[in-house]
Amino acid sequence: MSLPGWSRVPGCLLVAMLMACSGEAPGGSPDDASTDAGEVDAGEPDAGAPDAGPPDGGPSEPDAGPPDGGPSEPDAGACHDDDPCTAERWESGQCVYPAAPDGTGCDDREACTAGDRCVSGVCRGEPSSRPAETFGTLWSHGAAPVEQGGPPLKGLAESVSDDRILFGEPLGGTGLSVSLVRVGPQGLERLDQRVLDLYAERFLGSWDWSDRFTTFFVPLGPDRVVVVGTRQRLELLGLEGDRLTSLSRYALHPSSDSIVSGVGRGDRFWTCSGYAVTAWRVGADHALSEESGHSFQLPGGTCRSLALSPDGNLLWAATSLGLVPVEVSSPSGPVIRTSRFTSQAFFHVRARGAFVVAHELLRYGELGRIFVYRAADLTGTGTPSPVETFAPMEGPGLWERPLGFVLLDGELLVEWFRLKGTLRSYTMERHSLTSGGVSPVVGRLLLREGEEVGLHLSPLLLTGAGRHAVPQPWRRVLTLEDSGAMRFQTGLHHGALERVRAAADGTVLAMGPFESHRVDVSNPEQPALTTGGMVLPPETRRLRLAPSASGSGALELVTLPARGSNVHQEDGTAVLSCLRPGAGVLLEPAGQVSLAGGPAALAFAQGQLFQVSPASQGGYRLRRFVPPSTCTGAVLAPASERTFALDGGAGTRTDWAFAVDGERSEVLLGEVRFEDPAKPARLSLRWSSWTGEDAATGVLSGTTDRFTALALARGRALVIENGRQVHLLERQGMRLVTRKHVDLSQLPAPLDVRSILAFDGDVAYLALATSPFGVVALGGDDLAVLARYTTPSAVRSLAFSGEWLVLGMNDALTVATPACGGSQAR
Repeated sequence: MSLPGWSRVPGCLLVAMLMACSGEAPGGSPDDASTDAGEVDAGEPDAGAPDAGPPDGGPSEPDAGPPDGGPSEPDAGACHDDDPCTAERWESGQCVYPAAPDGTGCDDREACTAGDRCVSGVCRGEPSSRPAETFGTLWSHGAAPVEQGGPPLKGLAESVSDDRILFGEPLGGTGLSVSLVRVGPQGLERLDQRVLDLYAERFLGSWDWSDRFTTFFVPLGPDRVVVVGTRQRLELLGLEGDRLTSLSRYALHPSSDSIVSGVGRGDRFWTCSGYAVTAWRVGADHALSEESGHSFQLPGGTCRSLALSPDGNLLWAATSLGLVPVEVSSPSGPVIRTSRFTSQAFFHVRARGAFVVAHELLRYGELGRIFVYRAADLTGTGTPSPVETFAPMEGPGLWERPLGFVLLDGELLVEWFRLKGTLRSYTMERHSLTSGGVSPVVGRLLLREGEEVGLHLSPLLLTGAGRHAVPQPWRRVLTLEDSGAMRFQTGLHHGALERVRAAADGTVLAMGPFESHRVDVSNPEQPALTTGGMVLPPETRRLRLAPSASGSGALELVTLPARGSNVHQEDGTAVLSCLRPGAGVLLEPAGQVSLAGGPAALAFAQGQLFQVSPASQGGYRLRRFVPPSTCTGAVLAPASERTFALDGGAGTRTDWAFAVDGERSEVLLGEVRFEDPAKPARLSLRWSSWTGEDAATGVLSGTTDRFTALALARGRALVIENGRQVHLLERQGMRLVTRKHVDLSQLPAPLDVRSILAFDGDVAYLALATSPFGVVALGGDDLAVLARYTTPSAVRSLAFSGEWLVLGMNDALTVATPACGGSQAR
């Protein structure tokens, strides 16, 4: 049975890879004044470590006794060794560690044993040969986007009433998880959840580069919503009784145009695609039908957004050639009025109360202005002026752009992106709407902040109703206070579950950019969230340190996966957020530390943090750090430093990667060089101790210019490139030899993998990169497929919790049994 905590799997897998950042050459070198030839040791293994105890690193001294000079009493925890198979005690002035009684429960750190008990002071378990099998799955809503240069949107959110929100999570092209959530005084409560067999297609504007989904929700009122699935179907969902019920469906032609927007009220709704606006009606039996006599063609540009006036009589279309008002109340059909602002393109439009708000759309990734108009001014013959404009601004050290807005009754929220130096921030600002116009900012709330490379910028579709709003791309829920302030609301199931770690109490901690959830997996058929939500502050960094699985000792690197399982430090000095146990056994902020030397890749093993980066004059620099027990903002100092040479041969260095085996104190360094398309890539590898001694080298031929992942455990190395070519390597003296090579694309059921989730020398768990998503387990002797686990979306992390295997995803979590004894997954 495995010890809780993925970082304590035997032969602990630690994968760390560096891939090219936008605008940075893959082999780019930081400014480096250090020695690049030979070896440089900055100290012994404990050099640079914070003072965590006596100088000799042994157990703490007993307490000196009470002030009155009475008999000395040892500290209650002075002899604790965290081993259930010893019965430690204080005796005759020292700690003694006799064996615990035989039969005492324990954990032997093996996933494939059961019934672990202490025998003569040693934890032993009986081998388990249960079939590798998936059990229950739990779902989340409002999952986070994968940062580092990706598209911003991860999922859907639409307000369906003043206190209810409908969330949609695309499941990797195979489905859509829909959750109905209520916002109450105690936070968010998920009322119902179901999975629809609709895939969420992305619509990236060809000339404006805006990001949106062509699967979306159109509320008709508090009790009904239409789910629009481009080239699939329209589905009417009932929301009565706070339950999701399918009422009817209408099939769409598989070759029809992309539907980009919709709006409705009561029994009528409209959708638009290209120049066409289609009118629909809901019949008495909930049947959906097209109203051809009320459909129409836009007179100029293509449609981007639709909005209804408060009385439902006027439809506004935001197009690539202005705003088009259309009278839709006449039984005889629509009446198209004169277009407004025909020299401008618009991304989004909303009408509420006495105001119409429109977001300008610009070409090639530029972000336009947000205009606020009085609705009455748009009905005249002249050219109306906006009562307020939110425009991009830039100057020395500042670059800011409006990203989107929420129009509420008497309130306007505007989301901003700001770049000050290297600090990126997303902020929501609140304004009041009155007869006099738009007020100055009355409230401000930070949504996201950090120096790390973020997401592509795009205008965003936000939602809100009543006193609540949901920004994008991080779908945190905001509540507007009477004071003018705004605050976050959260609850169980809210946010990402992508990074799973086993806890000492047998539960699992699931984390995301802002999320911390505690998961009970004691019933594998029905894993349950016991506490949590989006509880971390907006300035929490992607790189982070958190307590070990046992809850004691130095902090460990617990970085959120980005670009697969890579742990990537960007150029310069990185800020790492530190976390500690907080309320509800969740994690909370506990300061920061900094780490110089980027761009670099990071890994963690045996209580130590490793950093590899290209050296300024060739080769690679390996630094080893001892993480602190507390974080006070200091820059971490390396305990030791080495520079390694790697003979990569001719060609351009296009990628490099490394992996660490903590139990054997070994490191595997790999480099890819690409000379010309007619020749295979050259994958050079160096396997040595941390000190650089006993190096063995080898070269593989590659089919691409990037590593997928590297791993090292128990005298075996795993190298994957192009997602399909898997090499199992061993050492023979100073040479690396291939024990086994498998091309996953040539299997009876071809596979493509994105990362190594765990590797202990016996079994490798690999995350699948394409649908159907999941995990494949390969044998460590011959790379035979031992098991395949199917999951609803891409797996980001893995943890062993007792006898269970826990698979973490952005929007779900699945419990399974590990691959033991060569059994096949069902």
